[in-house]
Amino acid sequence: MNEKELKRQMLEGKNKILLFRRLEDAHEEDAARLVFQREHTFEYERDLDRIVTKDGVVVKVGELEANVDIDAIQSKKDPTYEMLQEAMIKGEKLELWEVNIDEDLKEDDKYPAVYCQGYLENWSPASSAEDEAEINSNFVVELEPQFGMATLTDEVESAVQYAFRDVTKLEEDEGNDGP
Repeated sequence: MNEKELKRQMLEGKNKILLFRRLEDAHEEDAARLVFQREHTFEYERDLDRIVTKDGVVVKVGELEANVDIDAIQSKKDPTYEMLQEAMIKGEKLELWEVNIDEDLKEDDKYPAVYCQGYLENWSPASSAEDEAEINSNFVVELEPQFGMATLTDEVESAVQYAFRDVTKLEEDEGNDGP
């Protein structure tokens, strides 16, 4: 699809996923996806001070602040959930990627992404009698988010979307993984 056609296509929110990793684990582990993500909001904010002068209003621009609000359904067993909860409790620095997995935007096996480092400001598991157990959290970005292209691991890519399978039985070396 060419660039002109892409401009007329809507970007679907379900194609933006969050990946996480403890900063201290950057040399040992790949980033991992929190399962059952429902919604997240990447928010950029900057204070603007309006100074009234005799010549008119002058605006003084403050520093950029960014955070990511996260909403997900809890899984019965998700190592990423456990890692994030522990990082919150211990005050550990995390890495976060917002990756846009829209195939139309993929370039050389990489996807558009926003990368940042920061801390979880809160961790709120909620358990309703009538609904699924949820988790709400706020990730506070340190410094400025960086924009680039990210590679998804086979594990994350297969969890995001399963591949087409034929109707014949699987061979021993073929995985039986699903989302």
